[in-house]
Amino acid sequence: METSPERKSGLGRMLFVVLLLCLLIGPLFGPVPKFLSSTMDLASSVIGLLVCFVVGFSIIIAVVLWFEGRGLNEIGAALYELGLGKPTRLLAAIVGALVGLGWGALLMSSILQFRPETNVMEISAFRVLAAVLAAVGALLEDVVTRGFLMNRLAQINVPDWAQAILSALVFALYHSLWAFNVFGFIFSVVYGLILSGLYLWGKRSLTPVILGHSLAVLVGEPFATMLLFLVPGA
Repeated sequence: METSPERKSGLGRMLFVVLLLCLLIGPLFGPVPKFLSSTMDLASSVIGLLVCFVVGFSIIIAVVLWFEGRGLNEIGAALYELGLGKPTRLLAAIVGALVGLGWGALLMSSILQFRPETNVMEISAFRVLAAVLAAVGALLEDVVTRGFLMNRLAQINVPDWAQAILSALVFALYHSLWAFNVFGFIFSVVYGLILSGLYLWGKRSLTPVILGHSLAVLVGEPFATMLLFLVPGA
């Protein structure tokens, strides 16, 4: 059990990471898409936003690794401790893959409500690039919001069910803070709970989570990001 000073230090580090999520990632769900769409075409805006996601989460992960006291030669071990590459339950991985495919299909169908002329079956260099960038961003996001936050909560003896709820609420917070939308907030909470549940069910391995998240954007991009431009707060 951690001593009181260590507990306070752990809470402080978690709150700092949450603050970074709100300041670096939160604006990507509101003011940044608005700015990008006013200065460039939709395709360029989508790629620009996804690059911002990857860069933002890379910065946050660098901070997380610093908090964990890890040098460059220990990055692999640190990420493994957070769940990347850990053994998991096969059924959790299968369910994660089904969640990812289902969520991806939902994202593709959603774009048709706002741009009926969209060809969701088209394969292009733009779509491949957007899918790869989004998948990398989703993986980095899961390392932070599931791996780091939930492990830190576990270290201060927060029950599993509370870890899942708090992680989902943080996930929804920075997704909705800068452009609040009730549907978007509820969507983020539900999706966050599913991903947190997969993390716990999968023995704190990120594999089921990545299948449920990165697979969804691999299938659903660039349409998921387009929704941020067409429906603020989505």
